[in-house]
Amino acid sequence: MKVNPRHVGILLAGLVAVAVPARAQTQTNVFTPVADTFVRYGINQENNYGSLEYLELYGNGTARDYFSYVRFDLSSLPAGIQLTDASLHLTKVTGGIRNDTLTTGRLRILGLNEVDGNTPQNWDELSLTFNTIGAEWTNPNEFDPTRVTSFDNDLGNEVADNTAGFATISGANLVSFLSDRLNSGGLVTFILDFATTEGGRGFAFGSRENTNPDARPQLTVAWVVPEPTLPALLTLGGLLFLAWHRRLR
Repeated sequence: MKVNPRHVGILLAGLVAVAVPARAQTQTNVFTPVADTFVRYGINQENNYGSLEYLELYGNGTARDYFSYVRFDLSSLPAGIQLTDASLHLTKVTGGIRNDTLTTGRLRILGLNEVDGNTPQNWDELSLTFNTIGAEWTNPNEFDPTRVTSFDNDLGNEVADNTAGFATISGANLVSFLSDRLNSGGLVTFILDFATTEGGRGFAFGSRENTNPDARPQLTVAWVVPEPTLPALLTLGGLLFLAWHRRLR
């Protein structure tokens, strides 16, 4: 059967028009932790605090260092998406042994990399203690920079507002970290640390067990489904044309 070139052109144009989707719409999801706890160096190192309503951060020189682990599960997000924005929100609460002023300089937020020797991403909030964490912590107020991703200061658009009672991080560094974790199963662990070595100061954030839902950690992610590229569309059009042509033969 002879194929009219004009008909072929019309068909391909129609196939491309059908294949090109409407401009991608940004979707937003808000996640709360699936696990969180804090650990204590210097005292009660063997104790677990995963059932408490707060996450304690505390520093007392090199004698004590209390820091927290918070895990989110992003595996419910659709496959193949592109993250465009993200923010982590923490709410200050009373708890622990101190309720000092929350400042950016006193707060360190890190992402736990998935490397050998680190605390595994599937750690148990009811059994994790300082004695069972991995090699990411090296000394009081110090973490191995090859084992964690820092979101401090300008690296993470970090904001700490003691009057409003919250701290947030956002920005491209966070989006990149989350994208990597999304491609590795979706489990994401953050470490919250009282960053300074000043003696005997600290504060606490609400945990996922907090009775006030607004005080629980929240991770907000924005995403789109990437639009297909022109070569991909032309390939699709060609394949559809070949299938159509074979049916006419």
